Order: sequence, then structure tokens, then C-alpha cells
Amino acid sequence: MRLAPASPQHARAIADIYRQAFPESVELFFPRKSAERLLRLLELSFSLLFSWGVQGILVQDEREEIAGYCLYTSSSRAGDRANVPRAAVLLSQIAVRIGPLELLKLLANQLLMAATVRTSKKAPRPQAAIVSVAVLPACQGQGLGTLLLDHVLQELAGQSVGLNVRAGNLPGRRLYASAGFQECGTRRDLLGEWLIMYRPPGAACAPRAGRA
Repeated sequence: MRLAPASPQHARAIADIYRQAFPESVELFFPRKSAERLLRLLELSFSLLFSWGVQGILVQDEREEIAGYCLYTSSSRAGDRANVPRAAVLLSQIAVRIGPLELLKLLANQLLMAATVRTSKKAPRPQAAIVSVAVLPACQGQGLGTLLLDHVLQELAGQSVGLNVRAGNLPGRRLYASAGFQECGTRRDLLGEWLIMYRPPGAACAPRAGRA
């Protein structure tokens, strides 16, 4: 396995990994979408993230097939990388592919997440964020999530980092805790509870007890 930078041209492969890694989210928001229409919508959504300055790293096998990804952003660099005209085009393409009921559910989910945030008063605003991490189900348990996260945290060295993780995602919680993240709050969406986690600048990684 090797690491490689992610770019907009990888949006479709990233979308397919997301679809396989998080079927419960896909089923909740797009239960009636055909496989191809769903994949195209997710592809456009990840392309939109790239247009707003999100960066990423991929893990590939010896055939250069993508097995996982980690997307992240840094407040010190995202503005310089944003492509607003491209983002506007992508938003218009996404809009025509989302049905009214799907849109209502997505908006309700975002409102719920915003309204249910509960954080510690000691939790400062992070300078960077882990946006999404996923590994193909067939490749999980091989340490690829750890490999991706460690590389990204090296890229973000010296910055505080935030992320959200499902409360029920115990492997993910262990991975982030071992990388120096601390729980600092909660929020909810239509699928349940999220934990808000924060990693202070210069936090050390604990010895890895398992593989993610």
C-alpha cells in the first residue's frame, strides 16, 4: 500500500468508497436513488468539497486502486485553494439531482446538528478539521485508517484539529483517541449521536493498540 495526494479527478472513487463504508447514511437520505445516480450525486458532492479547498490523501494498492481516503481542511490554506466559480457550477449540478423530499431531509439533518451542539467551555475553535475518513469494507482492519490519519496529522503539525465521529463507531473512537484527540462535546443528527473531538497543537500519538 502507498499514499498519494487526492484531487478532484478522484472524486468518483472517493464517492464509491463512501457509499460502501457508510451505507446507513446513504440509505437514510437517498433510499430510492439508483446506484448510478447516487454515485454521480456523491461524486459531485466530493468535487464540491475540493472546489472549496478541501485537501485529501489516498491509500492505494499495488495496482493503484484506491482502498481508502482522508479528506481534511486547514483554515490557513482553504481560502487560497477555493474555486468559487467551479463551486457554483457544481452546486447547480447537485441541485437538479436532489428531489424535494431528499432536500428537506438533508436540511432537517443540518438544522438538527446545529441545534444540538453541546460542547465544553474549554473547547477552542480548531484551526483544521478532518472532514471524512473511510476505507473499503474489504480492506478494513489492515491499519489503513491509521496510516491515513497519521499522514494527515503530520501535514497539519502545529495546528489544532477537530472532527466528528459517530458515538457508536468504537474503532474510529479508539483510532482518534490514540492519535491525541479528546472528546469535547456532542451533537445529534437523524441517525443518532456524534462526538465532537479536538486535538490540541503538538499532541502526541499514543502507542497503537489495534489496527483500523
